[in-house]
Amino acid sequence: MVNTGLKYVDLIRQRTSKWANLSPETQDIRVGSYGLFSAQTGRFEVEGNVYDPEFQKLLDATDGKVKLSDHLPVLDEEEKDFAVGSMGVRPKEFSLGSNVAEGIDKAKYKQDWQFLQGKRGAMLVMYKPRLEHFPKGKVFEAIYKVPELKDKYVVPSVYKCRAYVTYLSEKAGEKISLALLSKSGKDNETQLDWWTDSKIENLQTRTDKDYVFSPLFTCKRKIPLIRPLMRDSPTPDPEDADFWMDVYPPWEPLDDDGEIDPVYDDTQEDDPNVYNPRRDSEFVPFPISDDSDDE
Repeated sequence: MVNTGLKYVDLIRQRTSKWANLSPETQDIRVGSYGLFSAQTGRFEVEGNVYDPEFQKLLDATDGKVKLSDHLPVLDEEEKDFAVGSMGVRPKEFSLGSNVAEGIDKAKYKQDWQFLQGKRGAMLVMYKPRLEHFPKGKVFEAIYKVPELKDKYVVPSVYKCRAYVTYLSEKAGEKISLALLSKSGKDNETQLDWWTDSKIENLQTRTDKDYVFSPLFTCKRKIPLIRPLMRDSPTPDPEDADFWMDVYPPWEPLDDDGEIDPVYDDTQEDDPNVYNPRRDSEFVPFPISDDSDDE
């Protein structure tokens, strides 16, 4: 049996160094959320948010100077379409004719996706996402001092979008054609609909008129402060994100079905001559669309 969620999260992280939200339609992961990842499902289990009134009480007990309500998240402008596939998954030019669906020639986004035969692959598409993130400066510095965040993971940034697609392949060499169309009628500027030629059950396609989905996010955890060698030397105060580090998966390397890989050789994990997807994978975004797609 395939552990779909865990495998999807693992593949997207290898490709982007970011974390995939398993349920963007139902789980609202927000900037400031904190918690832990489930090693069984890959789901981020939210335990609270640094902007909650209850957390402000914890902050007041350690500092008392910073009110996080004065340092709310910043929402950046729209970016170009974000589309990524795991190793071996390739976006290709849309191959179908204009007669497959009404309005396909004016699609906001259209692309074919080709998956490998015999190998599990993952893909994520976000239509014109906006990055929401901590403001630079006070937030990271203030929350570092809260002991309740020890060993917890904090979400400093989230990609929010109006439309997204997620998919984990079935190793059948699938080819999926996708298009994002305006709905007909007077609301066609804000209402969107995904069209696809695929009947695959676990292909997730969702739209909304607002930026309500958060399919991708980042996570940080504290770096423990090292006491100075000289007794009278003060411990330096953390500055912005300097004392925070990226989060690594809490699960062992996985096989193609999302189970612990029994043949993985962890003795080679630190060998620079051996490819390690956790260490060596680097995100290079696919060129998906240009501004003319929206005209």
